[in-house]
Amino acid sequence: MLLSLLAIACGGGETVVVKEEVVVTSVIEKEVVVEKEVPVVVEKEVEVVKEVAVEKVVKVTVEVEKVVQATAESQAKGVEVEQKKYGGTLRVVSQASIESLDISFTGAWVTTVVNAHIWDRLFERDTELKSLPQMVDTWSVSSDGRTWLFTLRDGLKFHNGDPVTSADVIPSLKRIWVTQAHGSFMNSYLVADGMQAVTDNTFSLEFDRSMGVVLDGLASPWPFSNIYPKAIGEMEAQKDFGEENAIGSGPYKLKNWEKGNKLVLERFEDYIPRAESGSYLSGGKKAYLDRIEWLEVPAEETKIAGLETGEWDLVDGAGLDFYPRIKSNPDMGIAEDRNHISDFDFNLISEPANNIGVRQAILAASDVDELMAGIGPKELWFKTAARYYNSPYHTEVGSEYYDQGDMAKAQQILAGSGYNGETLLLMNPNDYATITFLGEVLKPMIEEIGITVDMPGMDWATLLSRLPDPDWDIITDWWVQWIMADPVMDPMPSCSLYFGNWGKTDGCQIMLANREKFAFATDPQEQMKYVEAIQLQLYTDVPHVFLGWWSAIYPYRDYVKNFSVPIMPVFVNVWLEK
Repeated sequence: MLLSLLAIACGGGETVVVKEEVVVTSVIEKEVVVEKEVPVVVEKEVEVVKEVAVEKVVKVTVEVEKVVQATAESQAKGVEVEQKKYGGTLRVVSQASIESLDISFTGAWVTTVVNAHIWDRLFERDTELKSLPQMVDTWSVSSDGRTWLFTLRDGLKFHNGDPVTSADVIPSLKRIWVTQAHGSFMNSYLVADGMQAVTDNTFSLEFDRSMGVVLDGLASPWPFSNIYPKAIGEMEAQKDFGEENAIGSGPYKLKNWEKGNKLVLERFEDYIPRAESGSYLSGGKKAYLDRIEWLEVPAEETKIAGLETGEWDLVDGAGLDFYPRIKSNPDMGIAEDRNHISDFDFNLISEPANNIGVRQAILAASDVDELMAGIGPKELWFKTAARYYNSPYHTEVGSEYYDQGDMAKAQQILAGSGYNGETLLLMNPNDYATITFLGEVLKPMIEEIGITVDMPGMDWATLLSRLPDPDWDIITDWWVQWIMADPVMDPMPSCSLYFGNWGKTDGCQIMLANREKFAFATDPQEQMKYVEAIQLQLYTDVPHVFLGWWSAIYPYRDYVKNFSVPIMPVFVNVWLEK
């Protein structure tokens, strides 16, 4: 371009000037044009333009050389910094006792957290909870949206050394879809033999209609869609497969487990991370840590004291009362997740909880402020009637049933319910800081209505072990938003809670019908109509009572790096700088 401009400037004059400029045209063309246009001048001024151009050639050459040198240095330094991240043992105080590693058997938080490290899934959620490929390399969907074809990425290997194949994927999905809300939904629309292993690394899913929720379903966070070796995937769902079958293909593998004391994972050296940058559970999962230890420490004060002295490095879900104390410690950080909600769940096949009048009476009596007072500072929790809080499906429909605190109304409902003095069994853990307080307030509240209550002492592990039994009436616990981001994923309107004691009511059938309509509706306004119907039905049928939303806190020593908690604590891509 400079050649053309000079020719114009000279009005077609002496060619010798043009030849001199040809030497530098390819180097300085952009700089001359960017700074200014070359003016139309008489021939004697061409030499000045040439001199300026030559000076710029020298400057540009020097700058390019500096860029090359800086890149080489930064690459070498980057490798050195990366290598320094590897090593060490992260000591984590578990949120509660770890009773099982089988996510199909128990949906406990502590089981889910450990599972996130041992197993990989076909698709995973990033920090924004988008579903991205993990074990899958490529996939395609037919033009009618019914048939999905997936290819596994190369190099996948189980901790026992066996390669991961499509023959492992199919039984693994079938096992978890028995209890998983999203999976059970997709399963109901599969054609006969709709899951097929096509080749060793390719499998297909075929539905009887267009299915747009497949990727989100495969990345369903609760229970996780773990991929097991074929023989383990074929084991009966909801029966614990045992410690010896805790075999995954994730970045960490089980080393040893002293139940009631300590569970230890170690790096799986044959794990090949994805090439993309890691984002929460998705992308490149780097196992910087040699080992991760989950320690069981029942006493809340002991948990925090040990963190302060450096006896351990991190506490999974500390009691909220310790927030001010931790916040003021310069050697600690706190990760927070403001997406937890306290509640208590009913067993709808146990008497008297199977009596809808009893459930509605307890809902009417529930005062959220009174029930939540024991959780910690008010700044860490808040109230809303919205089940799908902070999502596209947020609605306050049914708010008249939320936080009623009306004892007279509750007693009136109970009087007309047919309740006849049966004892209500309330299971409340005595070793869980963010749950224990609920039972202590809930029991006298229910008794004031006129219901006989038995609340035997038990720890969290015992409570979980009793969930499949038919003889309890209420459990106190909490939920997190990501397991109920929409009505398809939400376990309650799916009638598929893992302990199997929900789904026996007419209200459940109404919700299932609205859930199906929601899933296949294409208009957002129409979808909201079904969301509102589901939320209202949950307040009417009362399978559980939602209370206050709160921020879970995860205090850690400041030498724990790259740690955040979008939903639950995960320690891939985390390293120590001691």
